[in-house]
Amino acid sequence: MNLKARFVVPVDAPVIEDGAVTIQDGVIRSVGPDAGASGAHATDFGDAVILPGFVNAHTHLELGHLSGRVPPSADFIGWINQLMALRESDPQPEQSAADAVQDGIAQSLAYGVTTVGDITRTPHRSRPILARSAIRGVSFGEVSAIGNRLSLLGERLAVAASREHETNRVRVGVSPHAPYSIAPEAVAACVETAIERHLPLCMHLAETRDEVRFTQSADGPFADALRDLGIWDGSIQPTGLSPIELAADTELLTPNTLIAHANYVSDSDVDLIAQAKSHVAFCPRTHAAFEHAPHRFRDMQAAGINVCIGTDSLASNPSLSILDELRFLQRAQCDVSADTLMAMGTLNGARALGWDKTIGSIAPGKAADLVVIPFETTGDHARWTQVFESDATPIAVYIDGTPQ
Repeated sequence: MNLKARFVVPVDAPVIEDGAVTIQDGVIRSVGPDAGASGAHATDFGDAVILPGFVNAHTHLELGHLSGRVPPSADFIGWINQLMALRESDPQPEQSAADAVQDGIAQSLAYGVTTVGDITRTPHRSRPILARSAIRGVSFGEVSAIGNRLSLLGERLAVAASREHETNRVRVGVSPHAPYSIAPEAVAACVETAIERHLPLCMHLAETRDEVRFTQSADGPFADALRDLGIWDGSIQPTGLSPIELAADTELLTPNTLIAHANYVSDSDVDLIAQAKSHVAFCPRTHAAFEHAPHRFRDMQAAGINVCIGTDSLASNPSLSILDELRFLQRAQCDVSADTLMAMGTLNGARALGWDKTIGSIAPGKAADLVVIPFETTGDHARWTQVFESDATPIAVYIDGTPQ
């Protein structure tokens, strides 16, 4: 099978004008100029760009049923409390979450997202759905255990790390949730399990200023929230450490660790992440919706940190489109090159999730996970970067060379 288009963007190699990708048995066999790419199995998309499938490195598919019900605002904790109240009032919360995962997969594929880093509170429900689908990714089982709920750690970690539904496309990971929901000793247990079982890690870190205050002083809005929930038992102590420093202290920062958000970091925090070779998932539209301070992703990149892109959930974002995240970021940060943006939405995410040997760029030997985006042309002045300047959606999506 041969796919042709005005542009092919390999990501890890120069852009090819009038390019073609040859696929055999779901694997990319060649990529280059379209000379000779003809015959009965050739598809010419014309004025379009062939890209690697997008990678949504950080999302919560199971929260999709909460879309639009609680608008995000600067009051992050108030937003969380409203979401929790909605879930508690749901007569079938697990079924709602499972339906949201199914819908989220369909939406992701429609937007050209072929790989996800999905956080799940209900892995026994979400992983079978992922395993039955075509989508690729890592299912991070979420673990919360703090205060008087620390006794639940063993049970929750066992469920999160279970490989029962792992497939050749869906891998299992562990996600200690956040510093305000899981104690340092519980984080260390998650890290130990992940290392023993060769599992990737993901944790929400430095997402808000209140989180930084909580890890340093054990007070503020997050402490109040834990008291209101009856979780506070006196064992939660100030550490004087930032969330990133606390993560380093529990040995969470590893080359197999993805940090979600990292919205509030110091220079020394950036250095710690860089030294550990951990990865950062930046969620531009969610970041803006919560009115956070400007993200330091460019400083992180300058320090050698692999920064990728996530959508977070539909509870805080209008869509699961990584291309729309890149378009938003390009318009807000116009000094970031198109090549850098495209890498953040594809190869960087693949690297962060441990899939970069298989996907993330268009190269011989890699899986044919591809997306085709059309653009309007004015003749000889066509540019592949025009995909950032429109609202065009994919006209074709492939996983292992199979149309989705």
